[in-house]
Amino acid sequence: MNLLKNGLSLSNKLFFGYLILSAIMILPCVVSIYYLSELERFATSISKHDLELSKTIEHLKAIPPSMEGEGRRLVTLYKENAYHSLMSLIQEFKDNLISVQRDGPKEIIPIVHDIELNLDKLEKLAGNAKASSPKSRPSEITPIEAKREEEVKALISSIMTELHDLEKGVQQTTSLRSSTISSRSSQAREMTIFVLAGAFIFFVLFTPLFLYKFIKRPIDHLRHGTEIVGQGHFDQPITIESRDELGKLAKAFNNMAVRLKELDKLKSDFIGMASHELKTPLTAMMEAAKLLSEPRVGELNEDQRRLVNILNDSMKRFQGLIDKLLRLSRLKARIEAIKKRPLDITRVFSKIIQILKPMALEKDLDVEFVPVSDLKKNIPVDEERLFRAFMNILHNAIKFSPENGKIKIVLDHIDKNGNEWLKIGIIDAGPGVNKLETEKIFDKFYQIQTIRKKDGSGLGLAIAREIILAHGGKIWVESPPPENIAVSPEKGAAFWSVLPYSS
Repeated sequence: MNLLKNGLSLSNKLFFGYLILSAIMILPCVVSIYYLSELERFATSISKHDLELSKTIEHLKAIPPSMEGEGRRLVTLYKENAYHSLMSLIQEFKDNLISVQRDGPKEIIPIVHDIELNLDKLEKLAGNAKASSPKSRPSEITPIEAKREEEVKALISSIMTELHDLEKGVQQTTSLRSSTISSRSSQAREMTIFVLAGAFIFFVLFTPLFLYKFIKRPIDHLRHGTEIVGQGHFDQPITIESRDELGKLAKAFNNMAVRLKELDKLKSDFIGMASHELKTPLTAMMEAAKLLSEPRVGELNEDQRRLVNILNDSMKRFQGLIDKLLRLSRLKARIEAIKKRPLDITRVFSKIIQILKPMALEKDLDVEFVPVSDLKKNIPVDEERLFRAFMNILHNAIKFSPENGKIKIVLDHIDKNGNEWLKIGIIDAGPGVNKLETEKIFDKFYQIQTIRKKDGSGLGLAIAREIILAHGGKIWVESPPPENIAVSPEKGAAFWSVLPYSS
């Protein structure tokens, strides 16, 4: 099994499996052919044996009438040739009787002995008749001759009766042999069925196990690994120990993940360093632009004042982008430690709603906050970072919702595998998210293709994901939302998050 697991290529494993399945299919046929050939050989042997035995008995049945005729000729007519003919018939009968005794069943041995005794008596009677034969035949049958004639008839009759019993015993044996053939036929059928059933069960059990262990499970590991790497987790290698093509693919994939991790770190380091280095000249530029607006520097005309205002606004947005990049870099590098403390989660959302209320009123949006009645409000979180995460998500929901619409915030708790989680959903009626973009939407700088015209850096959801992951939670999007919680049928998106109740 270790050789099959580690020492063979995938094609060899498939070929090995093919050989086993072929053996499974061929074995019942071989067993069936073997038992049928054995049964045929046995039945042919029995039939031939019984036929020969029947012929011998039929021949024996034909001899006694001749023996009776020759015996009566001997004892009444005293013919010399009758004596020799009778002796020859008796010897022939004995020879055939030996054959019957040899080939017949053990049950006929006593009958054969009785027949042999009667034959001996007939020989003795014939010998006495020959020894006492007169020189001239009397004109009439004497009492002695009549008695001898009756003895001959009695002996032949007894032999015929015993031959009938002998034939009956052989027939019973033949019947028993037929039963044996029938029994062996049933055994062959049962054995064939048993082997076929065993082969079928082995086929049903072996095939899925073989395919799962050597093909499906490694492929599932590879697929799961690609999903993990696709989510940005490069430090979870795929554990496939086989040396076949799938094992080599897993090794190459792990090497790729290591390289991607190095590249991602270089990228994050570069973004962090560049953002940090940009901050100093940007601060100086902002201070210089601010001084340009002051009267002591000199009066500005209308066009100059407008250009300075554009410059100030652009640099503020630039500063906000740099702050977000630095924050995201620190979160991914885990430089900023998460400081958890028990907190009433509803208070965080109430604060977020209050801050974003003016933005919602501009679009006449109704923001509904729906926590379940028995919600456990205290949960260990970092208030500042959690506030920032859901501020980003709700800000996006307001930005992309149509006017006069509605946004729903739901809080619930779930129990999974004995662990309790807080489930948070922010549901809007905006343009929604394409299924192909549900994973990419949390990547930094990514913006949904259909709404790129909206202002934004593409960092808000990336920051939210890193904060929630740092809390041991998970975030995903569902678009359109389920009917029971959607704020507009078949429209919008639901951003779900789960946070553990325990630290």
